[in-house]
Amino acid sequence: MKRTYLLVIICCCLYIGACTGTANAFGAFIVPLSEQMQALRGTVSLASTIYGIISGLCAPLMLWAVRKYPLRNVMMITAICSALLTCSFGFMNNVYLYLGVNVFKGVLNAIFSSTIIMFVIGNWFSDYRSSVSAIALGFSGIAGALYSPLFSYMVNTYGLKAGFFTMAFFQVVLVLPAYLFLTLTPEEKNFKPFTLENSKEKVKKEDTTKPLEYKVNDPVFYALCAVSILMALLIHISNHLNGFAQSIGKPTLGPLLVSSIMLGNLFFKFIAGIVCDKLGDQYGAAFGCLTAILGCVIMLVCFGDLILLIGAFILGTAYGNQITTSALIRHVYGNKQYADAFAGQSVPYGLMYFGSMIFGYIYDFSGSYRPCFAVGIVLQIIALLFSFYILAVHHRHQDDIVK
Repeated sequence: MKRTYLLVIICCCLYIGACTGTANAFGAFIVPLSEQMQALRGTVSLASTIYGIISGLCAPLMLWAVRKYPLRNVMMITAICSALLTCSFGFMNNVYLYLGVNVFKGVLNAIFSSTIIMFVIGNWFSDYRSSVSAIALGFSGIAGALYSPLFSYMVNTYGLKAGFFTMAFFQVVLVLPAYLFLTLTPEEKNFKPFTLENSKEKVKKEDTTKPLEYKVNDPVFYALCAVSILMALLIHISNHLNGFAQSIGKPTLGPLLVSSIMLGNLFFKFIAGIVCDKLGDQYGAAFGCLTAILGCVIMLVCFGDLILLIGAFILGTAYGNQITTSALIRHVYGNKQYADAFAGQSVPYGLMYFGSMIFGYIYDFSGSYRPCFAVGIVLQIIALLFSFYILAVHHRHQDDIVK
């Protein structure tokens, strides 16, 4: 692989560290924010739901921005605006003002997010694009793990403002390599998408495959959105693993369960990328659903510490949904329609931010977290059935073309 393509991967990883990585470590600010605003932690945490939903609704804004303006300008302007907004959080004493400002954060997050990197990687890499996506997205977990103790230290030692200023610093500095080098397509730098020399047969096969026509009002697109949302809902069960451990009389196991699912987050992102690249883009979603079902079954019926840690690790596969969904979209709609279809499904994707609330209410009404895993199994089975439907329609479309 030429140095240029490696540099693209590095820039993508750093950009992910600037946006998604810092977002993953925001938990370090919830308690000090609630104390500064004299508000409930749940109310402060509501901000993530607000900006997540707004981000989904504004997803097409990102597609419009990168098509109308140079990618480097879009990246740097949104990074600077996000950093300034982050700094402002350190001065807020009113929780309702804080929640309101998160509406603007949601608009910025529609552009300053990992989604833009998925487009870049899809354009720059014809081969191994899912594996490269896994590397870039996996960096969000690594960055989050590094940021969390750093931000906590800054807040505890120098105050809330210093913590937010540190976050803002990384949001800008880590975008600089992408600003200086990255382009939306390789053609802008007189390069071609990365392709292995021995993949001519694969290219010919892709050329003979006719994608479905992308339509927002098509049942296949609705099914695709359902697969994306149902798989992503399970991510938020991680927020309740500490509570789950307490509910079964093992409070010290909670942090270990969280660490285990984060390790699974990294591991299964790479595995999902390999599955999509080696077996085919169409198999990623099925792999994710089946693996998540296995994790939920273990958490539902097992009580041993080690087995529960293994179950939580397997549940980390839920974090690979963006890779598997992206691959499924590309398989069904093809490269030319990929950007529009991906942006389209990103609009309802914001519903996944209700996951934490759903699992919380399940515990409130049942008095146990075990039913959460039963619901998780049902969600993944439904997602699996929808993915089978999508592939069946796509296969029938290919048969009709041949005839």
